[in-house]
Amino acid sequence: MSEQDDEARLEGLLAASEALDEDVGKLLGKCQATSKRGVIALALCHAAFEHAVSQRLLLEAGLTGTALALCRLQFEAVVRAAWTGQGAAEKWIEAFTTPVEAEGHKEPVTGPPIPSMLDAFGQHAPHVAAEFRKLYGTIPAMHSFVHGGAQAVGYALMGGYPAGKLTGVLMNRNLLQWYTGNCAVVVAQDPQLVPRMRLLREKYGGCMPPPSAP
Repeated sequence: MSEQDDEARLEGLLAASEALDEDVGKLLGKCQATSKRGVIALALCHAAFEHAVSQRLLLEAGLTGTALALCRLQFEAVVRAAWTGQGAAEKWIEAFTTPVEAEGHKEPVTGPPIPSMLDAFGQHAPHVAAEFRKLYGTIPAMHSFVHGGAQAVGYALMGGYPAGKLTGVLMNRNLLQWYTGNCAVVVAQDPQLVPRMRLLREKYGGCMPPPSAP
């Protein structure tokens, strides 16, 4: 495939991604939560959604280095949302929602490392956890863009990432955007919203990686 073909494919994928964002945004607006666990998880879904939209807008503007740095933020927000919704212990939820009496900003409690979150969440949704583990394998390269490492330097020297590679990044981003909506629906526990996830997958399956076999 020529560079021109890659550019055309990326442009089409960006348009499909914008439509996906609009539908997921509408879905998030319909999700409600009342428990402490649900409120935290849903808030993280909104954070992940914002990271995803920002990532797309940066790619459209050609600011791909910053967009690639957001891959890590989006991934971690989605995983934390899923873990909080189904994997976190009640003790952690209580500690997280307990006010901290200290000057400045201090986290009430931190979460476990991502692999531990996936292990805990995987007890409730093993197939989803397996998909997250696959995506987790793509994240280490993006750490370099967050911390100013060799990938970030190489990107700057090259003047940008090839469109062909950016399509893969964007497809993974779209899959995480779908899982953001899925996590919100699980938290909302509204059976009327469940069919929307299947419809979204059918509508936007072409702009995501193919699903793995259960």
